[in-house]
Amino acid sequence: MQKKRVVITGMGAVSPYGFDAKNTQGVDILVDNMLLGKTSIAFDGELSQIPDITSRVSSKVPAIDFSYIPRQLRRSMSKMSLYAAGAVRETLTSAGFEKAPQGTALFLGSTISSMETWVNFAGKYQSKEIDNIKTNVVFQVMNHSPLANVSQAFDLKGIGIGASAACATGLMNTGLAYLALSAGFADYALCGGTDEYHPIMTCCFSIMNAASNAFNENPEKASRPFDKERCGIVCGEGCGMLFLESLDNALKRKVKIFGEIAGFASNTDSRSIAHPSSESISDCMRKALQSADGLKPQDIDLINAHATSTIAGDIEEAKSISEIFGENVLVNSLKGHIGHTMAASGSLELIAILKMAERGHFAPTLNLENIDEACLGVNLFKEIQNKKIKTFMKNSFALGGQNCSLIVKLFES
Repeated sequence: MQKKRVVITGMGAVSPYGFDAKNTQGVDILVDNMLLGKTSIAFDGELSQIPDITSRVSSKVPAIDFSYIPRQLRRSMSKMSLYAAGAVRETLTSAGFEKAPQGTALFLGSTISSMETWVNFAGKYQSKEIDNIKTNVVFQVMNHSPLANVSQAFDLKGIGIGASAACATGLMNTGLAYLALSAGFADYALCGGTDEYHPIMTCCFSIMNAASNAFNENPEKASRPFDKERCGIVCGEGCGMLFLESLDNALKRKVKIFGEIAGFASNTDSRSIAHPSSESISDCMRKALQSADGLKPQDIDLINAHATSTIAGDIEEAKSISEIFGENVLVNSLKGHIGHTMAASGSLELIAILKMAERGHFAPTLNLENIDEACLGVNLFKEIQNKKIKTFMKNSFALGGQNCSLIVKLFES
């Protein structure tokens, strides 16, 4: 069976830089701030109230007025579902639709369901206040709550898959949507990842000694992928969504094509549930190249690394990139700008690179002042690159060993 060519024709982003709900704009806000070298990371006073957590920084989405969403729908939505609804709205508009076309598939997941809702739920349970818990809470704590909420809000009746793969969720769902469309299981798809911040997220990484804690007094410097002084993740939140369709459909509709997905691969690292390995990461990137009709390493112009600013993770990814690509490909990470937005990171960062490619300007890794010697051997750039590219790779690697690599070609009509 011949694969259908799949293209990206819509994008939407609710990021820690904000979202203009009135004008349904988030993508330009995201990229404008990145290219200006601004960070969304700030001191988090709530964390300072927990003595055992040494990290005091986070990257949160500013308050957004979602009152335009009907109340009967909002009642069953936690913040992560609200973020997804905003991003989907922008994505559909970007793709040229007033509403999703019939049969649109939805691939959307989160790291876990709403932790804020669960904590409040557990508190009432412990105090024996079950009678005070509203029915709508149940629909906020399902593992597939964002999938269900968005399906209801946008009347989506096609395939619905809520893949959850921790930090690889957003890219995983994009890859799964690509595979479904290329095989002809759907004609259109909305895909991505969403997450909401709770201090427990920082707590989890703090327990693993993987939360940034050396820059609490200088939070804009706290996330610094590949840098010698990096000391861990800054947890964040947001949502990134994309609209995928077949190339034939897009050409018939005469809509703008942001890029064509050329290849995708995913594998599982079984060696450790906590520590990444360069061997598994290398295998994933090689398989992505093979799936892209045998593209060679020299065909890739840029790699947007997963690089979360952890000691081990950045080293292992840099080793893999060096092994396969050497210093012949530009490499950046965007987590110095917005922190680690968890399930949303893969799709948000993919959107950012697509938009940067459109503009011909690429943001460097923020706060990369002194490259760790263990991360040398790759082309990490420190200044904005004004460059036209043809093909790039996006990486996402998660706790538990879930790896994803996706390759996009800029479309040439």
